[in-house]
Amino acid sequence: MTAPTQPPRPGTPGVDRSGPTGDDLSIDPPDELTWDEEDEFVRVRHGGWRIAGGLLAAVLIFFGGYTVVKEGRAWFDRQLDPVGEPGEAIDLVVPRGATTSDIGVQLANNGVIPNSTFFRYYVEWKDEGNFQAGEYTFYLNSSADEAIAVLNAGPKPPEVDQFIIREGLWTSEILARVSEQLPGINPEQLQAALDGGTIEPRYRPPGETSWEGLLFPDTYEVNKGATATEVLQRMSDEFARVTGSLGYGAAETKLGYSAYEVLIVASLIEAETRVDDERPLVASVIYNRLREQWILGIDATCIYGAGDRDVELTRSVLDQETPYGCRNVRGLPPTPINSPGRASLEAALNPAETDFFYYVLTDPSGRHSFVETQEEFNEKVQICRDLGLC
Repeated sequence: MTAPTQPPRPGTPGVDRSGPTGDDLSIDPPDELTWDEEDEFVRVRHGGWRIAGGLLAAVLIFFGGYTVVKEGRAWFDRQLDPVGEPGEAIDLVVPRGATTSDIGVQLANNGVIPNSTFFRYYVEWKDEGNFQAGEYTFYLNSSADEAIAVLNAGPKPPEVDQFIIREGLWTSEILARVSEQLPGINPEQLQAALDGGTIEPRYRPPGETSWEGLLFPDTYEVNKGATATEVLQRMSDEFARVTGSLGYGAAETKLGYSAYEVLIVASLIEAETRVDDERPLVASVIYNRLREQWILGIDATCIYGAGDRDVELTRSVLDQETPYGCRNVRGLPPTPINSPGRASLEAALNPAETDFFYYVLTDPSGRHSFVETQEEFNEKVQICRDLGLC
């Protein structure tokens, strides 16, 4: 049996050790035969370089992908938490009805946060977003969490101006008082606001233009810089709120008079007494006289008709032929004659049940005596004169 021929040792003549040539360049180099320590030949594989190359490529891809992910995460973080400390304070007003998206755009446009879209999604992810309208102090270059914290704390309390309107004033006097206490508004602006048709007073009948009695007297606070319309709207709204709470919507069912007519009665009560427990009694006298179709004889209506608080009540003034005449006109005047307060409004809607037709001032404290007959009235008038009250 013939033994296999062993390949020659390295350096043996006849062995071609040059690399592949010609077309062999497109294929892997042939395996190489060599001798081991025991003079046995072994085959060295050249395909290992491909494994090493693959491993190297995998490592490069891994580290490259890691770098991309790392940089991407850093960019993402900067959209919610920018580099650096917060900057200068900036005051912004979130308007009524603004959505989270609107607020995010406003903050991003003013340099508070980096990205409005990320802010919106982040707010939704945190289940936030019930933000109030108003003025806030933010800081430039803030994180989304810092901006959200400012919004969650609520708007700054607005700077306010206060003005006081007492009961019993005429509309012209109310406008003057408002102007005195709010220097940025003049009476002409206030009157223009009333005449402009923007404010719709409650209970005023169609065709009536007077604002008398429809601006509730009270202590008010309004935002600094409020306009004439905003101030008067506030007073008109308060009138509607108070009369609504008292039940003026059911006035006609309860008394047989419209809400506006009951308001007129309230203004007469306001003019006639400053004593609260007398107001329902004055109301009863007015309704009793109206029921009997008597002349009311309330001098305050003549004073209002004259348009002068200090007018002397001469015979000519008392007998004036106007809708506000107090000696020759039956029934109610056509409008309220002042702005009554809550106590008078309540008394007009809830008069006492009496048979009184007269009342006379008989006490320096301002209290009146209430009587049923002309004779009793004359007696009380004498007391009033004796005390120097009439």
